[in-house]
Amino acid sequence: MLGMAGPALAHEDHDALGAGPGNTQASRAASDDHAGMAGMNDNAVGPADAAMGQDVAADDMAMGHGHDEANARNKTFGQRLVSWLGRLHTMVIHFPIAMIIGALAVELFGLWRRNASYQEAARVMLIVGSLGAIVAAFLGWFAGGFYLSDRNPVLMTHRWLGTTLAALSVVLVYLAFRARRAAERPRTAYWSLLGAVTIAIAVQGWLGGSFMHGGLNHLAF
Repeated sequence: MLGMAGPALAHEDHDALGAGPGNTQASRAASDDHAGMAGMNDNAVGPADAAMGQDVAADDMAMGHGHDEANARNKTFGQRLVSWLGRLHTMVIHFPIAMIIGALAVELFGLWRRNASYQEAARVMLIVGSLGAIVAAFLGWFAGGFYLSDRNPVLMTHRWLGTTLAALSVVLVYLAFRARRAAERPRTAYWSLLGAVTIAIAVQGWLGGSFMHGGLNHLAF
């Protein structure tokens, strides 16, 4: 069920996301023209026209599924595969987030109880979270397109922060097992990186949520 539902939650239109370097000036000009036309239309229509527009919008939403199927039929197998892998990104990302943040919570609980056995549970969670972070970052490149830079700064930050977090999660696992082999040494580097990664994950989740929930102010109270 998750495999079937996940693809329906992701973005597919890289141009709409602002992926790739593109032509920033042309994109802004097109956006300004669209906004200007929208403003002219808002001033020109009356209540009856507005109601008619709402009916048309509802019809377009109802027919959206049919348009998606038509677009899918026009794509090659490779294009559909790339699109499908990108849509899986939103299904996978929640698991490594939970595992890594949960590992910090388990470590803190073990520290509070003065019980080192909780460190083993945290290490297992970090291994699973690291694997999940690598898969999520890999699928994220399919979702946002294989570009080194983006005209959308939020997308570019999200892209490279996610890639960096996947790499840092591997380093985190290494530090966790190094501390296991030398338990008498202080785990300063491990604790510092685990805290920094947890904060970065929160920022990354906020940036990712902006694409799904209407911009950077989606968490406004």
